[in-house]
Amino acid sequence: MDELSSVNKKISDFGVSIAGKQSSQNESGMPKLAPKVEADQDSTSKDLSVPVDVDTAAARLRRYYKFMTTDELNSIKNRESTSARLTAAAIEEQRPEWSASVGSYYKMGRNWGEGKDHITLEVEKNGAGSHVYIQFFSSNPQHLTEAYLGNLFAQVKDVAEGKVR
Repeated sequence: MDELSSVNKKISDFGVSIAGKQSSQNESGMPKLAPKVEADQDSTSKDLSVPVDVDTAAARLRRYYKFMTTDELNSIKNRESTSARLTAAAIEEQRPEWSASVGSYYKMGRNWGEGKDHITLEVEKNGAGSHVYIQFFSSNPQHLTEAYLGNLFAQVKDVAEGKVR
C-alpha cells in the first residue's frame, strides 16, 4: 500500500510541477482537494409590461424556455429507476427555480447557456396585463451587456405576448 501511495504522490507532484502550483498536503502526504469555488456573479435586470394575463404569460414562458416546476422535478426524483435519479440530478445542476401563486405571481429560473449564467423570470399580475421582471446573472461582464442580452430580453417579451411560439 505504501508503494501505491508513493507512486500516487509522485504523479501528483509531477502534475503540480507542470501546473506551477503548490498544493497543501494532509498528514498522509497527499494533496488536499478543495471544493470548487464559483466566481462572483453580477446581475442585470429588465422590466417589461405585456398586455397578457399573468397565467397565460407565465405558461408561454415556462413552455418556451423549458422551465420545470417543483412538482415535475419531484416526480422524476421519486421514480425508482437509476436513469430517473440521474435525470433529476442533471436537472438540479441547472439550479431550477419555481414558485407560483396562480392568478397573481410566478417565478421561474435556471442556468443559461454553458451553465455559468443564470436567468430568473418573475411574472406578476398588473391590471389586465402582466409585469415581467428579468434578472440575468453572470460572472462574465460581457454577458451583462445590452449587446449580449438585448435579443433575449426582446424575445422574452415576444414569447410572453404570444408572438413567438
